[in-house]
Amino acid sequence: MELAYTNSINPKTITITLPTPIYSRVERQSQLMQRSIAEELIAVVTEYWQKEVLADDIEQELAQLDLLTDSELWQTAQIAVSSENTEYMQELVEKQQRDGLTESENQQAQLLSHLFNRIMLVRAKAAALLKRHGYDISPIIK
Repeated sequence: MELAYTNSINPKTITITLPTPIYSRVERQSQLMQRSIAEELIAVVTEYWQKEVLADDIEQELAQLDLLTDSELWQTAQIAVSSENTEYMQELVEKQQRDGLTESENQQAQLLSHLFNRIMLVRAKAAALLKRHGYDISPIIK
């Protein structure tokens, strides 16, 4: 199989041999996402690298929570995703199940997923720090 990332300024073509179980899995996913196998593999590799960059971003943000005052931790522990983002993500999930997503919509879903995960982790760490500081955190656990 030859892959070429055509959205790049300087695309490169490679040939890879995949074990049958991996190829079958990629093929099924490409059908679900309504794109070619080459496009699916490019998406998988791109997503992998984006996750590593995003994971570093979250780690840095979590480390900064140790520097917050208790008042700032209370505010942080109560942040939430906007209703607009929640509704849009629900629309994307439903569209993915029904019709599949465009590349742009898939990227938006990934960004929203990262946002939801980030908020969940930040809230959890802020709550853990407050508990460590001796506070009753039951009001913020929903």
